[in-house]
Parts: sequence; C-alpha cells; structure tokens
Amino acid sequence: MGFNNRVELTGFLGDDPNVIEKDGKTFLALSLATTDSYPVEENGETKWKDLETVWHDVLIFRKTTAQFARELKKGDRVQISGELSYRSFKTAEGHTRKAATIVARFVEKMHYEKQERLDYAAAANAVFSGQ
Repeated sequence: MGFNNRVELTGFLGDDPNVIEKDGKTFLALSLATTDSYPVEENGETKWKDLETVWHDVLIFRKTTAQFARELKKGDRVQISGELSYRSFKTAEGHTRKAATIVARFVEKMHYEKQERLDYAAAANAVFSGQ
C-alpha cells in the first residue's frame, strides 16, 4: 500500500478487539469512535461543542501490530495510522454500495487524562503578549 492514501485517527475503542480467523489467516477488528468539536462563545466564555460521534471499522493484518492490539480493552484511547480500503456490497434491494474500512499499520494506546480544553484565543494572547 502506498503513501497516497493515509489515515490517522485518535479515538476510543467501542469494544474489546475482535479476533477473526478466515481462510487460515488471523486478523483483528476494532471499532473506533471519534468526536470532533469546535469552540463557541457563550457569555464571554469559550465553550466546546461536540459534533456527532463517528464510528470507524478498523482491521489489523500486520502480525506485530495485532499482537500489541490484542491487549487493548473497550474504552482505551488509541491512535491509529493506516490506509482506507473500500469494499463493494449489494443491498437487499440490489443496489451496489461501498463501505470504508481502515487497514491499520500502527496502533498506539494513548494516556488519557480528562482535562479542560485549551482556550485558544487566551493562549494566543498570552503567547503574543509575552505572558
């Protein structure tokens, strides 16, 4: 796989990794949730508003990556990098559709500590005013 198709995501696992054996090969499937957000001014204060959570199907075929990923648990915060892969399928009505899956080359468990999000405007003012 080339470098023209690269995906990097950070999110939370929706379930423990699923070990799949098919045609004599073993691989892992992950369900990864990501939620983007944006700043909103309310009463002179910056608050963060979350957008819809998006679920991503992730497959891991690389043996060393799969060995590490087997240790992950539901709720773990992970960062993945890999490529998008599309597969075609037919609906019950006979229409052809495509589904996207991320084929992960690298998976890293992230340390997660809940913190308040940075007020970017205040941070920029502090940097540029020398505080």
